[in-house]
Amino acid sequence: MTSEIVDQMIALLKDPTFCNLRRLVDEHPLPWAEFCNVVTPAGITQKQTWDMLNALRRQTAIELPFRDGDGRRGWYYPTRSILDDLDDIDRRCHEGSWLDTAIKSRNTTFFLIEAHVDEAITTIREDGLTIGYEKAREVLLGERDPENSEERLLLNGHQAIWDLDEYVDRPCTPETILEMYERVSRGVSVQATPSVAQRSALWRKKQLDSPSALALAAKLIEGNRDEHAEHPLLLGMAVRHLVMSTFPLPAWNGTVYSLLMKLLFKKSRLPALAFVPLVKICREWESGVVRPPTVLTSLADSEVLIDNEVDYTIYVGVLAKLVRRKLDEVEDDLKRVIKRDEAFVQALREDVEINHRQRAVLQVALSNPEAVFRIEAHQKTHRVAYATARADLLKLADLGFLQCVRSRRAFEFHVTPGLRQLLTRKGAVD
Repeated sequence: MTSEIVDQMIALLKDPTFCNLRRLVDEHPLPWAEFCNVVTPAGITQKQTWDMLNALRRQTAIELPFRDGDGRRGWYYPTRSILDDLDDIDRRCHEGSWLDTAIKSRNTTFFLIEAHVDEAITTIREDGLTIGYEKAREVLLGERDPENSEERLLLNGHQAIWDLDEYVDRPCTPETILEMYERVSRGVSVQATPSVAQRSALWRKKQLDSPSALALAAKLIEGNRDEHAEHPLLLGMAVRHLVMSTFPLPAWNGTVYSLLMKLLFKKSRLPALAFVPLVKICREWESGVVRPPTVLTSLADSEVLIDNEVDYTIYVGVLAKLVRRKLDEVEDDLKRVIKRDEAFVQALREDVEINHRQRAVLQVALSNPEAVFRIEAHQKTHRVAYATARADLLKLADLGFLQCVRSRRAFEFHVTPGLRQLLTRKGAVD
């Protein structure tokens, strides 16, 4: 390299216009469409400027521990916006955070199941099955037993989420993943045809056999911050892509990868992240339901090929932003539930002793006057003995909040007409 070329490069690096571009790419992901509208240095072409910026970004980029379907390396450049979003996710999802504490509260159990319905429906769609919202809700809340494979898979996957804690302190191995598969597939018919998601060009087949894919997935899940510079959210996305591009399990790969992501977050000490509906977030972006200007780019434009490597900076930026927004929604919903619960506690404490399970029933009854409560469902939701569940609902009936009727040799509890007015007179609701 001649001295003249070196001098030209130094001059370019000092050029105020080029320095402004470097500050811009340091601040947030820069799509090509946005780059085309900025001022570039005199004396070099737009393409040369783009190549120079990318070469500088690559020097300090974070390389991802997986390759795409064509065997290419992947990396992303940690812009300030990405780091801010990931740091915020860490702060709000770590053990002991407000969100983690709220999720562990028994008062929010019913809310969490209700909030999980949409995510559970989206997850089984990854495996080619469909189910309506009301039917899914009935099964997840234990109001009735599953009647077909769709409902059985839905319930198996949901129950497995609550059992993930038993895996947190165990090493994740291919055998662990197979054990999870056995759990979710219990009582479910064999998957006959691949889902639309599995046939999508989004999942390009990797040259990995099933044992190798399971071994890599286990390694990603078991890895910690000392081994990887990557944020757990990105490792979770890597697990998702790996499983859905290799299908290492006989069936239900979509349901299992969702569980594996949640296990990874719990192992990474970000337990609250396991309750963010990531499958739904990804599917909405991938299908175009969420699109610009709500997000920076479409999925197709979020991965940039540079020197036969994949720059995932835009992808990471969009994903982190979407997760952060969803965390806002989850926190807002939980705060409303907690605020309403506190109002019940304050208003009913002097008149009658209402426990947290009974308050949860009343909250649902207020939002849905057509709701029907059953002892078995109440028992499963709150994980109490049958006698305790029965006593909870009968007491609410004695107080006039519910009406007890017999149906098919079992008791059902209907919402008393005018419940809101009744509670208002007691000062329980506004």
